[in-house]
Amino acid sequence: MPSEVNVNSAICGFKHSITGRLEGKNIITDIDTNCSKVAKISHMEIPKKEIMNIKENYVMDQAKDSCCATCIVPAGVLHVCNMERGMLSKTLAKQSERVSIEFNEK
Repeated sequence: MPSEVNVNSAICGFKHSITGRLEGKNIITDIDTNCSKVAKISHMEIPKKEIMNIKENYVMDQAKDSCCATCIVPAGVLHVCNMERGMLSKTLAKQSERVSIEFNEK
């Protein structure tokens, strides 16, 4: 069963649904989105060995030329990849329900 996450980019007003499945040495991800920038990375065949680091990372490399600097979709894609690789428990992720960034005015 493929992994799936929903990303709510409230600042820009877009919601995205990301799915991924492991096929051999690659993780195939698809993003259902209305954002024209994110749509440029809406289908990727990600080598599972190329998502271990933040600096040299296939997903971040693809996103750097299309997504905004504050886009949280690449992080969602990496969460899907880590679930498919077994590095993030699908059960734990489902129990946690979400990760978040909260802006505080001080």
